[in-house]
Amino acid sequence: MFNKNNTWTYSPTDLVTFMRSPFEFWMNRAVILNPDLVQLKDPEDEALKALQTKGYEHEDEVLANLMQSDGKRVIDIDALKTKDRRAETIKAMREGYDVIYQAHLALDPFAGKADFLIKVDAPSELGDFSYEVWDSKLAFSVKPYFIIQLCCYAQMVAQVQGVLPEYLGVILGDKTEEKVRTSDYYYYYLALKDKFLKFNKVQSQFDLKAIPDPFDSKEHGAWAGYAQQLLEERDHLSLIANINRSQIKKLSAAGITTCTSLRAHEGAVSGMNPEILTRLREQASLQFQSKGLDKPVFKVLSSNPAGLASLPMPSVGDVFFDIEGYPLIEGGLEYLWGCTYFENGKRLFKDFWAHDRDQERELFIDFIAWIFERWTRFPDLHIYHYATYEITACKKLSQRFGVCEHEVDELLRHQVFVDLYKVVKAGLMVGEPRYSIKNIEHLYRAKRDTEVKSGGDSIIVYGAWYESWLAGHASADWTQDEVLKNIRDYNKDDCDSTQELFAWLTDLKIEHKIETIELVKDELNEDEPTEKQQNKIENKRQRTELKQRLLEQALESELSDEQKRLSAHMAHSLDFHERELKPMWWNKFERLGYPSVEDIERDVACIAHCKRTKTEPFKATSKARLLSYEYQFSIEQDYKPAQNSYYLYQEYDDNNFPVKLNLDAENSDFARGIVTLKAKSDWLAPTEVHLIPDELVSPEPIPAALQRVVVAFDKGELVDTAIMDFLTRSIPRIKGHVRGEPLVTATDGKARLAQIIKVVENLDHSVLTIQGPPGTGKTYTASHIIATLVKKGKRIGISSNSHKAIKNLLLEVADTCRSSRIKAHFICTRDDGDDERLEKLGVEIRTNAQIADACGEYRALVVGTTAWGFAREDVAGQFDYLFVDEAGQVSVANLIAMSASATNLVLMGDQMQLGQPSQGTHPEDSGLSILDYFLGHQPTVEPEMGVFLDTTYRMHSAVNQFISEAVYEGKLKSASENDLQTLQTPSTVNEVLARQTAGIVFCPIEHEGNTQKSEEEAKAIQKLVKDLCKGSLTLRDGVARAVTLDDMLFVAPYNAQVALLQSLLGNKAKVGSVDKFQGQQAPIVFFSLCASDANEISRGMEFLYNLNRINVAISRAQILAIVVGNPTLFCPSINSVEQMKLVNLVSRLGTYADDKKPN
Repeated sequence: MFNKNNTWTYSPTDLVTFMRSPFEFWMNRAVILNPDLVQLKDPEDEALKALQTKGYEHEDEVLANLMQSDGKRVIDIDALKTKDRRAETIKAMREGYDVIYQAHLALDPFAGKADFLIKVDAPSELGDFSYEVWDSKLAFSVKPYFIIQLCCYAQMVAQVQGVLPEYLGVILGDKTEEKVRTSDYYYYYLALKDKFLKFNKVQSQFDLKAIPDPFDSKEHGAWAGYAQQLLEERDHLSLIANINRSQIKKLSAAGITTCTSLRAHEGAVSGMNPEILTRLREQASLQFQSKGLDKPVFKVLSSNPAGLASLPMPSVGDVFFDIEGYPLIEGGLEYLWGCTYFENGKRLFKDFWAHDRDQERELFIDFIAWIFERWTRFPDLHIYHYATYEITACKKLSQRFGVCEHEVDELLRHQVFVDLYKVVKAGLMVGEPRYSIKNIEHLYRAKRDTEVKSGGDSIIVYGAWYESWLAGHASADWTQDEVLKNIRDYNKDDCDSTQELFAWLTDLKIEHKIETIELVKDELNEDEPTEKQQNKIENKRQRTELKQRLLEQALESELSDEQKRLSAHMAHSLDFHERELKPMWWNKFERLGYPSVEDIERDVACIAHCKRTKTEPFKATSKARLLSYEYQFSIEQDYKPAQNSYYLYQEYDDNNFPVKLNLDAENSDFARGIVTLKAKSDWLAPTEVHLIPDELVSPEPIPAALQRVVVAFDKGELVDTAIMDFLTRSIPRIKGHVRGEPLVTATDGKARLAQIIKVVENLDHSVLTIQGPPGTGKTYTASHIIATLVKKGKRIGISSNSHKAIKNLLLEVADTCRSSRIKAHFICTRDDGDDERLEKLGVEIRTNAQIADACGEYRALVVGTTAWGFAREDVAGQFDYLFVDEAGQVSVANLIAMSASATNLVLMGDQMQLGQPSQGTHPEDSGLSILDYFLGHQPTVEPEMGVFLDTTYRMHSAVNQFISEAVYEGKLKSASENDLQTLQTPSTVNEVLARQTAGIVFCPIEHEGNTQKSEEEAKAIQKLVKDLCKGSLTLRDGVARAVTLDDMLFVAPYNAQVALLQSLLGNKAKVGSVDKFQGQQAPIVFFSLCASDANEISRGMEFLYNLNRINVAISRAQILAIVVGNPTLFCPSINSVEQMKLVNLVSRLGTYADDKKPN
């Protein structure tokens, strides 16, 4: 950046710096005006300087390669002897050079030099060609800041050529070329640029007293030392260990803005748990007492069973474990696994290295083999580590590569891994600003003296070595390479420190006479296996052999790539359900071992602080053997839907098993914070409990059915079957239809439906996808197809993940058949007792075990059940068609298991709405949903592959335009009658709403510190509701009427906001989460985003910004969608390209709402 005549010009790099750290950018700008500030800057990083030099060398190599390309006209703008290089750049663009190097571009207030403009065959104002912006980078994957720079240059290029480049490109350090679609990131860039310009307008005067708060930036670049100095001078609350932004907000609201004022505070703080307040106050006091001391003051928390009492007894076989990872390549690389251990009383160190994916796989196998051999010799050993990184890596690699899964499962279920961070956090309070091992070791060892000082240093140092190694200029042998030796020394020191920490904690435990609490590790039966268990063991053996055989086939050179892919996919599918169960086991034991109730509070699967109500224990029914105990919890905490049973945190029975109680669902009301648990009459019910869900659900008989299909695949028996067409992503086989031609060509609704029915009728042992975006009549279409089929005596199965979806379609089919006088028999396997239509439409309730008998009794038959029914062996071959509804939520593994039940498969749903709920991590594409797999992650099905229901009969075109362009590639149309739907609000009531008769409105509400609910947003919505109810609306019938509360849906991502809105709007208001309202609609939809800061939110950025969830929320609206949220959510700080793409949709939503505002 530079300042000329009091006018600032910025480069795209300045924008990137601002994105990373507003504080760093401000200081960079301030030092231009006041050069004396440079003394506050950190010393220059030599490693970063070396990387910059290598970057220039890489750029020169790329240019040399381009200039050697045959026939390409290349121009180097910097090589021209001219002062106006921007004019020369524009001239070169108009003359159509193939490559323009160092292109000088500008669009006030930005200017800079793009590495390369590459000519492409896409029309523009320049002619039948245009330019894409490309950059050369040393990295080996695309980074967020690359894309921001490219978008900035793309906007400059668009000013010259009249169109925005469709793609942006990066030439990476290994010479690979990566292209990204501009529109996937451009709206985030625009939001960032707008934020940048506003920041510079506000921060126009550089008085150091007006410097931005360093706390508001996640990092501080070359000004990190000065930032820390400022925080300390201000006695900032963020200096307190383990405090979060939400807590800082609550404390600040109570007038507590410094560590000193917190230490002095007595009494309660509104909205803050008293235990947490006490802990923060004590932490602040300990840190104050520790100032200036070499060894911090600490306090032993002897009463917490998750603390020192949970520390196992020492074993001579114990291992002390630490991993060094490199996150700057896609998926990360866990490149060094170090272990300190003892042999014959001598402390030794063992290291495992990997520098690419294949080596990483072998490293992991070798590590697990070494651990298991040692575990065999020392059955009482434990593997100690500090924080969750190591255990997460083991889980990730076992599932990424599909190896050592059983071994990792055994280690985890027997609790061989011990996280000393949890022990420290639960068992001690330490006067340190962080509880990292580097801080805690001040208690038990001298200062470190390694060349590499921190994990951040190791990433930079390894990154430089890695690029050199790829270029062939470095050795992978640590004994021959100084860089690797230094990293190894650092890793060894971490492992040694972990061992010394364990020894110190053990001594502390003895000193304070804390007894070890030996908890039962699992409800495992150690007796002789029963016949059922022996069968399970034998099935596991057969499955393992089959998997191994298929994986070996996948490596055979004579097979085609597709055959290899299929063999590997089927092999990995065999263990799908086992991999899904593993995280449930892992989560269970992790939660039972949480250091404190605060961890329970943060875990959305758990429910904290459930307190006994005054209701006496009671029997739910006259025949009940157990009593029901009623508890009340705060609905302000974020939680997931109810489970059938729960473990009680830190409550154990006489055998030291965690107490587990079943839920009394009939007498629970989670929306009001009432949970009722069933227990024996002699149970001593605690006055307060914290609930950990038991998420385990047996998948049988689905895995057995899946295995039978895989065996048939191995024998070559699936040729010309529906499931084989699905697995190979083949064009459907349809009698009388030319393969490759569009399946449906009619545009009229009735003619189109007739064509779809004909396609399904003529399906020939094949698979058909019917994609139904919001409001396109998927259920209507399916019911008419099935009615036509049963009229011809076909036997139909209807399946989905949920009984609700199954019942919804089944009832629609029964109703259609009754209206059309089509005789058929209907069976459902679940009656929740809440739908009178089952009996009215003659739907019979049977169990899954009775389905096969029904198939013998009836020909024109429709059966609705889940995969647990259609996977049964006695149902194989019984159905002509299996319709899978909401197929975007059903796993491929479940479809394979169900496929044997039917001749043809019809997959209905929309992968762009709510997706598959998955717990596990699965190799390759074995964990995808049906539609994600079949469509290859494409947003719409191609016309020769399936049917895209392309007309919505719900959304006004002003709502649909955003949904269509942002989600469905512009292919979703709005029926013309939809635009009869309008809203009229008097201008005297609300000027904005008065001008907005239909479409999407963004209502900006600024707030701070909110994570799961926002009173500010809720009150704004309450006012908007009052305003809207003074107006009128018109629906498709053309009749105007008054707006009422019943015309509105209120959607929020978190239960706390749902509860708040319900309390403000009343019980008649239809308030709920996105999941609740899928399939529903209303003239007006409110979508409250709740959160103040995307980086502090519950469930992570991937939840709030999920495209599928936003699609569902907005597309409920027939006339108007009102998005209420903090404008900062359009442009949060992001850590990855994937996050940028997620946020881009919300950024685009804001841009769309602004563009559509009437003048």
